[in-house]
Amino acid sequence: MNIEKLAKYLKEFTLDEIEMIAECDVLVELEILMAEGKLSFKNGIYKYQGFENKVEFAVFANFETETKNITLKTVSEIFMKDYVENFCKPNTIKTYTAILRTNVIPILGNKKVREISTEDIKRFYTICKRRGMGERRLKNSLALLNQILKYCKREKLAKTDCDFQVRRLTDKNKFSINRIIFEENI
Repeated sequence: MNIEKLAKYLKEFTLDEIEMIAECDVLVELEILMAEGKLSFKNGIYKYQGFENKVEFAVFANFETETKNITLKTVSEIFMKDYVENFCKPNTIKTYTAILRTNVIPILGNKKVREISTEDIKRFYTICKRRGMGERRLKNSLALLNQILKYCKREKLAKTDCDFQVRRLTDKNKFSINRIIFEENI
């Protein structure tokens, strides 16, 4: 007999009651369930701990002092795990992974987030352009990089003063460095 299911069904019981229903010695199994935190024992009564309604709490702290030297690669991994995997579709996850693996991480991955500047973004653009990257892929790479930096600020992983936007200003198919709008131009 599955003692855990029986305990869950009864919710509260004494040792005699459960042994009478199970028709066997269940003390060892009850001790195992108590060790796992599934049962509590008080005043001779066992209580099954329902995990369905159990509220778990977490303590959040500002880790800025500990993470101020965090690299873009580390922030990207956190972004993918905590945000993208929870809120994006499989195709988006695949695209973001490819962009990070082939474009962003090789160029800026070892750079500390707090040290990323508008000059680094311009250099990133130039390197990608020299590689012969398509305009759409380049625009998407810059947009993802911007999204990661904003996520980093919002989640207080590290400070960065690099604020930029990637916009389509004129012809839909043409993309150039002039389409990246840095904070000082806004």
